[in-house]
Amino acid sequence: MSGDERSRLGEFSARLASDDIDVVLDALDDYQSAQADTRWGVDNPYWPLDNEVRFAARDLLGRPLSDRGHERALTMMWHLAEEEDANLIADVLEAAPAAGLRETALLAAGTALAEGEEPNRRLLALVAAMVLDEGLGVRDRRNAMYALSDLDLPEVEDLLVRLSESPELKLQVFAAGCLATPLRLRVHRDLVDRLAKSWPEDAGGEAPYVRQALEGFHSIHWKDVGLHDPELRKAHEELRFPLSDEECLRAFATLLRSEDPVAVGIALDHYESSDGLRRVLEDEERADACLPEVLDRAREVLRRPMSPAEVSALNMIGARHAEPGDADLLLDVLARTDSDRVRHEAIWMARGLLDEAGSRDERLVAALGGLILDPSSFGTKETAIRILADCLGADADGVLLGALREGEPKVQATAAYYLLRTGGLDRHRALLEEVADSWAEWPPHRPWGQNPAERILGTPHSVHWEGHRLADPDLRRAHRRLRAPTVDDSYHLALRTLLDSDDQAAVGVALDHWWYPGGVVERGGEAAREPERALVLERVREALRQPPAPAELSRRYGAAAKHLTALAALDVVAAEEPALLAEVVGAATDDHVRGRALDAVAAVFGDAEEADPRLVEALGNLACDENPPLNDRLRALALLDESPGTNAVVALTRATRCPEVEVQAVAAWGLMWEETFEDHRAMLEELSASWPVEDPPWEVTRVRDALDAAEE
Repeated sequence: MSGDERSRLGEFSARLASDDIDVVLDALDDYQSAQADTRWGVDNPYWPLDNEVRFAARDLLGRPLSDRGHERALTMMWHLAEEEDANLIADVLEAAPAAGLRETALLAAGTALAEGEEPNRRLLALVAAMVLDEGLGVRDRRNAMYALSDLDLPEVEDLLVRLSESPELKLQVFAAGCLATPLRLRVHRDLVDRLAKSWPEDAGGEAPYVRQALEGFHSIHWKDVGLHDPELRKAHEELRFPLSDEECLRAFATLLRSEDPVAVGIALDHYESSDGLRRVLEDEERADACLPEVLDRAREVLRRPMSPAEVSALNMIGARHAEPGDADLLLDVLARTDSDRVRHEAIWMARGLLDEAGSRDERLVAALGGLILDPSSFGTKETAIRILADCLGADADGVLLGALREGEPKVQATAAYYLLRTGGLDRHRALLEEVADSWAEWPPHRPWGQNPAERILGTPHSVHWEGHRLADPDLRRAHRRLRAPTVDDSYHLALRTLLDSDDQAAVGVALDHWWYPGGVVERGGEAAREPERALVLERVREALRQPPAPAELSRRYGAAAKHLTALAALDVVAAEEPALLAEVVGAATDDHVRGRALDAVAAVFGDAEEADPRLVEALGNLACDENPPLNDRLRALALLDESPGTNAVVALTRATRCPEVEVQAVAAWGLMWEETFEDHRAMLEELSASWPVEDPPWEVTRVRDALDAAEE
């Protein structure tokens, strides 16, 4: 244990032992929060102090009933209760606590009852009484039954049967769910079946689980195939719903030893599946004794002409039970089968042989390589690539390179992905780049959600032009250089090559790399932007003055890509280039461009001490221009109102002379600051008097209310 861990646990222990109950409760909250995180597969860091947590919870439960203290204590008992805690939990339940506390107490009761060799009779009786108490709500009765449902006791089974007769559908369904476990179904299958048939289709709760349990586990690979022999059908039924372990194992042996390939396949499926043989046996260890015979039978299936059962036999042996001597069997199966299901299971079995370096059989490597390029193989090629790459690493390069050169597009993408996983980019960069380039930046397949083209060529492609393949080879080379992880003279040359081109998408890609934090800045810091700053500003001006780009150049953003790219670059420089920003605000004819430019103005004003006169003039002109949408004009006035300093007074005063009442009112509101109000009071009152009285715009009401307040 590290020093930090000891310190953390020491501090936690001291909080648990505190005389201040709030300190103790906060510590228990921390424990519960950490315990909740264990669902993500991490340990509770406080587990070494479980005993101290338990003692603190017991102390709280011994005090007078309180919602917060007992809630925290019972939550700890839910996780940590021991047999001796049953009476403390019973005390809480006897006190008839509020609903929330009762629910937590029942969770804790379930833990305490399960801990003892014999459950505490007092607590058991209390919870059982709650199950049957029709004065309680459905939720409380269900929670009480849940606390008992895992106990293997006759009285619990009787309670479940009684609850299944409840007129409350939710209780009925819950009780049937508890009775639908494999061992309880041995006794209550007819009852559960009758109940399930009486429910509506949308009964909810445990109903889908109950119906699935009543169907039983059929098999993995033979659900649509029937057994013709009555004796085998009877054995299959007994295997799915046995009345005893002996009957179950006898039925299993009948199927396994038969000469019917489907029956043998079903038996092998039942042994391999977690929903099969072990699930219905009371003593699961009895299944382990069958393993040698099961594996012998599986290998016999692969040797004999029982091809329908091959898929189950391969799945049974799998990677876990494969032995070096199985290689010949596996090669024979691969040579004679035309079934992709069989091939798939054979590939996974091959993994067990290829994982062992000492028993690696090159014939298997060649066979899997052949599958990858076999035109008749569907759905197994990607699996074969994965197995070879995972097992052989760089030794699989020969096969994967063949798939990269000759495979269909999806196979190419999969081979590229697994070559990258084994470090193949350093070994085969030229070929991988050539293939990625042939995909036109949009790979035909993304294994595990990953884009192999990006991993080969680098990221980002761009922001607004992702997936677009530049037609000119020189521009493609320049783009590829931008995606490399370093900045040097060649990087800046590539950036300028794209910016100087006549290709709209190439210019857009370059602008994206310039403004995007994951582009030039990530590679060389803010200083790396400087050499191309003037050229970028020139391209931004041009882009925003020009019509949109053809929609087909951007898969995601369509015709808006060009302006979005320029506006994003403008955001980076807006504070340092107020003249450019003012020009865009004044010249914009596209509503979206204008809106984004106004966003940039807001950001600039937020960081400035005094509004730039050029921005103020541009906003004033926009506010008084009758052509743009009214909302944009009003927003320009709102920005003038919020602008730092007093530069906006002239523009606001001019806007009060516009014909639109809403524009007048917003401009008037901007003049009502303490510094400017008195100078304009007479004009504002005159305006107010000219505005409509009936149903005026809300902007008018706001100004009038402020004028009235000033009079008072």
